[in-house]
Amino acid sequence: GAGPTIVSATFLLLAEPPLVYEAGKEMRAEPWDERRLADFGPGVGEQFVHLLDEPECYTCQRALGIPNIRSSFGTAPDIWNWLFAAVKLLPADVLRNRGLMQAVANFSMPIIWAVDALVGAKNAMRVDAFDADGRQVTLRLTHSDLEDCVGLGTAAFAMEALQARVAPGVWFPVELEASRRAAILDRVSREAIFSEL
Repeated sequence: GAGPTIVSATFLLLAEPPLVYEAGKEMRAEPWDERRLADFGPGVGEQFVHLLDEPECYTCQRALGIPNIRSSFGTAPDIWNWLFAAVKLLPADVLRNRGLMQAVANFSMPIIWAVDALVGAKNAMRVDAFDADGRQVTLRLTHSDLEDCVGLGTAAFAMEALQARVAPGVWFPVELEASRRAAILDRVSREAIFSEL
């Protein structure tokens, strides 16, 4: 379900050491490292994910003070993950070439669309959170289509703004009050094919 912009952005991120936090300290890691299986629940199951630079690490640490944060990304079928691993071997200056990465993404789109037609375009997210005592809470959320998922998230956020439940301005979702985040999650979960907290 990814379009050329998301594919191109992923290529560009392969040149960026991912921001991670360990014991509250900002660190940089190796992109597309730490390959591991994550269970996304019914309809998606276990899929491989890899360390990738995502803005949620920064925003969650800044807004919530969470001391240990890592963000991983993966796709299916797993051949795409191996393709990203191969692309990561290119020199960083090649990977940072926006025009070239956009051209590679555009060239890849017919293949991606063909595979999506065969296997689908689900979007799944998993968030594991641990408190200071080690207790874990896990959120798993799956939508049948990536574009629908993005649209629902945007619309749910916009509803909060239109109903004047958030102050004017530009906000990361994590910066909102807990009740507003819960309302957004509730709206997005209604259209999910799997939702579990």
